[in-house]
Amino acid sequence: MFISLSARLLVNVEALNAVESVGNLTKHRRAPLILKAENGKYVLTYVPAVSGEAVAHAYQTHIVNLAKLLYKEKPPLTEWDLRYEFVKFGDTKHLTEPLREVLNMRLDNKEKKHLFEKKAVEESIVADIGGFMLAERLPVRRTSRFQVGYMVPVSEALEATAIEAQLHTRNVPAEISKEAEETAQMIYYVEVASTTYSLSFNIDLDGIGLTSLVKVEQAVPDEEKKLREKIAVAALQTLLTGTGFGAKLSRFKPIVKIENLALAMSEPVAFVVSPSFTKDYVETSVLRARNTIETLEKLEVKEKIKVVVYGTEAPIVEGVEVKKVKYPEEAFLEVIRHLES
Repeated sequence: MFISLSARLLVNVEALNAVESVGNLTKHRRAPLILKAENGKYVLTYVPAVSGEAVAHAYQTHIVNLAKLLYKEKPPLTEWDLRYEFVKFGDTKHLTEPLREVLNMRLDNKEKKHLFEKKAVEESIVADIGGFMLAERLPVRRTSRFQVGYMVPVSEALEATAIEAQLHTRNVPAEISKEAEETAQMIYYVEVASTTYSLSFNIDLDGIGLTSLVKVEQAVPDEEKKLREKIAVAALQTLLTGTGFGAKLSRFKPIVKIENLALAMSEPVAFVVSPSFTKDYVETSVLRARNTIETLEKLEVKEKIKVVVYGTEAPIVEGVEVKKVKYPEEAFLEVIRHLES
């Protein structure tokens, strides 16, 4: 089953993704957007953004936390996973002992790459779901099972988006000497932004627990594969409705509200919902789902697509199952129920 999610998040007073410090100023990430003006010409504007890497890192931390909680015995996590250092077998210094043994086997490169990926999937649920790339000795790459892009303001919020530098000072300790007072009380600025962000996230649940580089082979038992699929879904829920994502949460925890979302479950062919950048994305997604089903029927492929909607209305279209839920958590519960059926 393939899961595709688009959502709109109203986020106020956030410093989720900084890019650099210039003197005593910590700058918020910005990204360029090309927009079509009323006169038909295209214009360039820069907006606050949160990178896909920032969202992906947070998602993988939620995977780690849930794996520690749900595995009855030792969870498939490396020492680096447990520290939220997602190097994921990027070089020979960050390999587990079983993976070192695979590298030293006398096999042809194709078979060695397959065994390496299979063992890596066994060793780390993070590498399984998030992919990895070993670039030394024997190049091995596993494509991430999930996809996530930059979060940028939705189209209607572009004119109601703000970035402002907030002034802060570090307190002077009472016992400090008179000579050191001038440098002790430091002034610094942190840029914060407020806007309604568009978020898109896809994940291929069927690909979890399976190798993919050289040949497709199941790397973990059926029961564990199902557990990993549920962890992947639950981690996405906690990313959006739980402890969240991004930097500076200890002192700049933003005010977040999920305005609306659309989540599509599809099989056997992956269907991706429309980006939530434009306000008609839910309606467009449902209509596209119908067209996708009809097209695949012409090819004698029986496609199933179910769309779960929160926070907005969705059209009733023949051939597409659409369910509106009262709370965003219910959308992910629908996926879990489907996995258990």
